[in-house]
Amino acid sequence: MFDNLRKYAAAYAVAIGGVLLTCLSSWNVRQDLQTSHFKEFQWAAGDRIQSVRAVVDQGLDALLEIRGLFYAAQGVDEKEFLVFTDSVLKRRPYIDSLLWAPLLTSPRQALPESAPGSMARAAPVAGQAEAAGTLRVPVLLSASRSGTGIARGVDLNTMRELAALFQRARASGNVAVSGRMEMARPGRESAYVIYAALPVYAPGATGTAGPVKQREPLGFVIGVYDIEELVHVAISLLEPRGVEVLVRDDSAAGDAQFLHFYASRLEPRAAATASGLMPEGDEDQPRMVVRIPVGDRSWTVTCVATHTFRSAEVFTKAHWSVLLGGILFTALLTFYLVRSRRELENRIQLTQTIYEREELFRQLAETVDVVFWATNAAATRLEYIGPAFRQIAGREARLDSASPSLMLDVFEADDRRTLVAAIGQLQTEGARFTVVLPVTRASQGVRWLRVCGFPVREPGCELSRIVGFLEDITDHKLAEDALRDSEAKLRTLFNHSPDLIFTVDGEANILLTNRPLPYPVGGAGEKRSELILPPDVRGDYLHKLRQVFESGRIEHFQYRSSDATWWEIRMVPISSAKAVMAAMVVITDITENRKLQWQAIRSARLASLGVLSAGIAHEINNPNHAILANASLLTRIWQDALPILNEYEQEQGSFVLAGLVFERARQIIARGMNDIGENAKRIQKIVDNLKHLGKQDRGHMDELADVGKILSAVVTLLDTRIRKHTDAFSLALPEALPPVKGNVQQLEQVFINVIVNALESLPDRSRSVKVSATAEPASGRIVVQVEDQGKGIAEDVMAQIGEPFFTTKAESGGTGLGLSISSSIVERHGGILRFESNNNPGTTVSIDLPVSTEE
Repeated sequence: MFDNLRKYAAAYAVAIGGVLLTCLSSWNVRQDLQTSHFKEFQWAAGDRIQSVRAVVDQGLDALLEIRGLFYAAQGVDEKEFLVFTDSVLKRRPYIDSLLWAPLLTSPRQALPESAPGSMARAAPVAGQAEAAGTLRVPVLLSASRSGTGIARGVDLNTMRELAALFQRARASGNVAVSGRMEMARPGRESAYVIYAALPVYAPGATGTAGPVKQREPLGFVIGVYDIEELVHVAISLLEPRGVEVLVRDDSAAGDAQFLHFYASRLEPRAAATASGLMPEGDEDQPRMVVRIPVGDRSWTVTCVATHTFRSAEVFTKAHWSVLLGGILFTALLTFYLVRSRRELENRIQLTQTIYEREELFRQLAETVDVVFWATNAAATRLEYIGPAFRQIAGREARLDSASPSLMLDVFEADDRRTLVAAIGQLQTEGARFTVVLPVTRASQGVRWLRVCGFPVREPGCELSRIVGFLEDITDHKLAEDALRDSEAKLRTLFNHSPDLIFTVDGEANILLTNRPLPYPVGGAGEKRSELILPPDVRGDYLHKLRQVFESGRIEHFQYRSSDATWWEIRMVPISSAKAVMAAMVVITDITENRKLQWQAIRSARLASLGVLSAGIAHEINNPNHAILANASLLTRIWQDALPILNEYEQEQGSFVLAGLVFERARQIIARGMNDIGENAKRIQKIVDNLKHLGKQDRGHMDELADVGKILSAVVTLLDTRIRKHTDAFSLALPEALPPVKGNVQQLEQVFINVIVNALESLPDRSRSVKVSATAEPASGRIVVQVEDQGKGIAEDVMAQIGEPFFTTKAESGGTGLGLSISSSIVERHGGILRFESNNNPGTTVSIDLPVSTEE
């Protein structure tokens, strides 16, 4: 610690002295700025206080002007009063209303209709008001800025505050001002106002002295002043300087003292506290408080400078500039001294490091068997060669020679040219080189050396030096040759295998394979074995491979590729005495075996299904034959009875059968008889198809089927199911379609199955199912498409769709036979059944059928 203090003593002294001098200078500048700032504030605050006082005086002078009008004109009617007061209101926007109210002393005394100047005739006898105790001050004339002033006849003396105001005005004979009062304004927010009353005396009466009889006024000129507008008019014309103004009424008590708070236009969001005091943030700011007289009251105007007060000083933050500038200069000077000291220490440490590294390199070069060498950029001078070179060239080799031939002469002529060419290529292209060359020694025979060279570049120079090393790799070379021979023998053995065989390491990289791979398995130099397999199989493959390396046991599994072929993968560990070094992977095509197994299972299932179908058909046929026979009998009975019932209706009028009017019952019974017979025949056809399901015969395939009519019939048959699943079903058919040769009933079964599957895949009724059929004359085929907006088909389900007994609806009763039978029917008709997933959720099923070539 003391060493560091001694090293950086000059820097510490500069830093401490600079900070002290900077702080002192900043404090002096700040004091001068504060003094100037306060003087600027006093000037700005004085302007605002004088402006408020002047506006208040002008507002009260308006009452004197009106009283002067009364004295000058012996009679003033309402029109003259409004004309005169209108000019006053325009010049003083803070005056809300100007009123003339006579003083009435008797409840029976009527409101005068004459002009104010003639009210001396209605004046009371001196002392009458005090005796009667029934003073009234009703509004006679009213002029308002908004046109909604106090209505004529309103007695102002009934308000306690105004009654006291009139009492003071009568007593003093001068202007009397009220405290803050709230005034409602229709359609707007209420405002705080003050009332000012000036008594008006009869001509010749004395207003300031004399007996009571002589100074009783005729009435009062009253002004209503908007406090907020008054203060705003007084201050708004002044330049914004960041000064807040609080106006209080010292003559009032409690919260009524607060009149208005004028926030600085530089901080318009500031507001007074609930008690009418300045905002809490202004407590420590400069302020000025002045009392001004307002009529017979005393107001206090308080001005406070905000944090954004604008001073005339150009650099209001000059002390911060001095402080920051001084600290920055001190920091730079201190940094320079510290940096200079550290650079000196770094040079000392660098010298010590260079010496240590030179010593380390000398020890390394003399100890290891690798020979380090270095030449100039032109390879004309050998700058260094390691002591281990004597083991290659002999003890008599002179290592102090600067000729490159010292290193080159240990090789044969051809090998020497190879090395010179490699060095020349490095000089031209700037890339490193590695060559393996033989060296013949009498005592040890042929030895193999690996010669490596590397370019050394310095700034401003393309190539400054060539360095490298020579390494004896004879043992490694012999082992590599033996391994190559062994690999050749092993490849000969398993190249003739029909299976794909390869070995992999623990990272699943291919080490050896018995044949060229079917497609690229990685980038340059990379052979990833999992890339041979389909993407959905790679995860299982890598998992099984890890288990082989961890447990040392044989693993295998099977998978199906996209071309419907089946493969089996067997992984056999290749172990050493301690661990598994590699694994042999054998991939075998087992498609034929799988087909034979599937055919055997399918044959067994179809045989069982045939037996079951025969039993079910027998049980269904018996009651269905009874239905057919009875339906035919009932139809003939109804046809025989129908003329009798018609004749009865003509004679007796309408009657009821089974709760239905005969005319309606006749239609329903006829249609019902027909439906019973048709559906019984349909049951019989379905049973026949079920009986033929397990058989190999092709059935009757010689009918000419109209696909359009079949689709229309299917949609009619499925009407209830369609309305249950969707509100957006559509069937698009051209006017005419060429016929298809085959079995109408079987094609109907296919269309029913596909449309029902589409309906059941819809998640809600808003999704749609679109059925369409188009003819393709060029190819001689008809394509029926069923497009739905259902949940879609997953990839794993798509791979197994159409297989017998495979279903995703086992919980809801699915058997997995619908699409399998449909696919077989379409194939028997020479068509193709395809399934495609849409871009948006849903599936499109295409049924491609050949057009009949018969006339």
